[in-house]
Amino acid sequence: METMRRVVRGIREHLYFFSVSTGVIASALILLGLFAMVVRDVNGMIGTWQADQHVSAYFAAGVSSETQNTVKALLEQRSEVAKIEHISSAEAAVWMTERAPDLDPVLKELGPDALPASLEITLKDNQTSPQQIAAFVETLKAQGGWEDVDYGQDWVSRVHTFLSLLTALGVAFGVATVIATLFLVANTIHLVVHARQDELEILRLVGASEQYILGPFLIEGVLQGLLGGTVATTVLYAIHQGLLVRLHDLLALAMGTAPTFLPAAQVFVLLVLGAAVGAGASWFAVRRFLAGLP
Repeated sequence: METMRRVVRGIREHLYFFSVSTGVIASALILLGLFAMVVRDVNGMIGTWQADQHVSAYFAAGVSSETQNTVKALLEQRSEVAKIEHISSAEAAVWMTERAPDLDPVLKELGPDALPASLEITLKDNQTSPQQIAAFVETLKAQGGWEDVDYGQDWVSRVHTFLSLLTALGVAFGVATVIATLFLVANTIHLVVHARQDELEILRLVGASEQYILGPFLIEGVLQGLLGGTVATTVLYAIHQGLLVRLHDLLALAMGTAPTFLPAAQVFVLLVLGAAVGAGASWFAVRRFLAGLP
């Protein structure tokens, strides 16, 4: 009870500094939350791309329909394969004609087998790294009977490079934001400590333990962090509802997925991170002040 009374008194007497520290934490968490929403939506977009990622295996001329169906059935049994679509020569010609009507006379002149039959092979989500796809394609080529096997090697590599770069940037941005927030909040709390230096010096002189002195500041830091996390979550939700939802159709068209708000688990992480930053900054500021006392 004594600790809580000291906490309430400290907040009441230094409400301005408490509000500034809370605002700094909230601002940092808003930045992190916005970044998390962007990363989440980009990951969803990457997932959509990966779902459309497939291997196109074109049969060589002369391979019979029966053989094509047998090959399809054998490939469907492989653990890497999610699904396979068989496209006959006639279906390929129809597909091409729909997208390039000017080629219709040429295809008719070349005959029904102008375009090769093919298998459109979709791999499972955990089998779509560039190395895994390349290995799968090599096993296909080793079987023979193909005119060509294509999977957009350059595109696959670029997608995974982009995702790796995004992850690295996310980690760097998060670490830099947390460090900057710790620094700003610690310096703000250091001003509060100096404003209460007479009280702290008296406590030290009468033999108060470091834990007794630190306790109220740590609780204040946790409260600042939780309040900052709550403010950040509210602002992020307002941004999501007020801006992203209104741009829903445009964003869904551009990204392939609709923008989503942070799940409950990530909101909880924001609150915990805010509390940890507040407590950590308070601990650092008070310890630095106490270290300078005789």
